[in-house]
Amino acid sequence: MSAPTSCRIPDQVAAGDTLQWTRAGGAYPPSGGWTLQYTLVGTAAVYNVTAVADGDDYTVKVPAADTAEWEPGTYRVQEYVTDGTDRFTLGSSLLTVTPDLAGATAGIDTRSHARKVLDSLNGWLESKAPVAGNFEINGRKISYYPLPDLIKLQTRYQMLVTREEAAARGQVVGTRIRMVL
Repeated sequence: MSAPTSCRIPDQVAAGDTLQWTRAGGAYPPSGGWTLQYTLVGTAAVYNVTAVADGDDYTVKVPAADTAEWEPGTYRVQEYVTDGTDRFTLGSSLLTVTPDLAGATAGIDTRSHARKVLDSLNGWLESKAPVAGNFEINGRKISYYPLPDLIKLQTRYQMLVTREEAAARGQVVGTRIRMVL
């Protein structure tokens, strides 16, 4: 059985999964001497992927062994063609690499940024402290944050977490449709 192939760069891949898609050659076919390439830039690493000619189209396939080495995170992907002399950027997108849970060990934190912040805020609010002292989020220390401001942040991050969880279930939350009659 062959792996499913899309016609565009996926939005997400789990480290350790095969990543595969096709791309029409369009104005830059391989038969014209063009090569399609992708550069993925994240905070922890940079990866380069070169497509393979498939007639006048391209097939992109990154083996599971390669993506297994990718650091989880969000990457800016730049898609470009080159013929050795000229280079043209065709587009850019985001790709999220998620951890390989099949090879996970105890202690891996799979929570989103919004969930981590919300959990931290809830911890401070449950401590009944009037202000947050030495509060830390992603290595950033905040001292003496007033309680009303913490409640505002909690409300905002609760909304973000609710949207993330709804999106994971395939639902939409918080969309308003206004009608004027």
